[in-house]
Amino acid sequence: MKSISPFLKKYGYLIFKYAVYLALLINVCLFLRKDLASAAHRFGTDFSIYQVFEAFTNTLDTAAWVLLLLLFELVTFVLPKAKMTPFLTGLFRLISGICFIIIFNSFLGYLRSYFWLQNFAAIPIDNLCGLVGESWMAQLDAFTTIQKETCASLAESDSFFQHATKNIYTDNFFLKEANWLASIDVLNSFSWILVALLLELAVIFKYQKIAVNFSYYVKNVLYGLLLFCAIYWGIYGDFLEFWDAFLWIIAFVFIELNILGWGSREGN
Repeated sequence: MKSISPFLKKYGYLIFKYAVYLALLINVCLFLRKDLASAAHRFGTDFSIYQVFEAFTNTLDTAAWVLLLLLFELVTFVLPKAKMTPFLTGLFRLISGICFIIIFNSFLGYLRSYFWLQNFAAIPIDNLCGLVGESWMAQLDAFTTIQKETCASLAESDSFFQHATKNIYTDNFFLKEANWLASIDVLNSFSWILVALLLELAVIFKYQKIAVNFSYYVKNVLYGLLLFCAIYWGIYGDFLEFWDAFLWIIAFVFIELNILGWGSREGN
């Protein structure tokens, strides 16, 4: 234990930080599995290239954010300022720009998912057992196939809805829940975009006091909204959404600490 304590004292913070980053990278794979299952019901196998951001919004969004996070980590902590050559600076800004394009398109994907939900219309159905083999929306981006063994237990209310363009069914309870979760997705995505832009401005202006002070107060409000989204997912969403939101808040706290000079970087 005596040999472990100095090691943890010296490297514990870094181990914890990069464990969080690794967990976010793993989440990319988990969201890909979730998006693949959802796309099979929403789009089948015939969706166009223009629907990729809508079908795989969570995966592309998370992957772009992980890359952007690693760039922030490199610029604010890993690389000494003396090694930030004009070439590296330009390269990082190019990659950041590509990430922002993907993230913004993912934001539009969340918006499209919200509007997709508005295409459900009430239909007169006595029970779901006459729809065996069709798709049932149990939650936002969570679908199942209506089966003879489970059809009687799927619904939470007796008001049913069908999507205008797909044979996807749900009830009033799940549709309202999905609409709220879709709204939270939009709010969360937009808030993170603003946080990232503020961090990017802080990096561009070399952490000048006026830029840091301005972004500090705005980001406090944004982090409050992001915490609200995480709590909402924890109560009404699925664990993956909550876990991912929780990890992202921790990850960007690390970036904030980097900007404030937490720890040290050799050669600075």
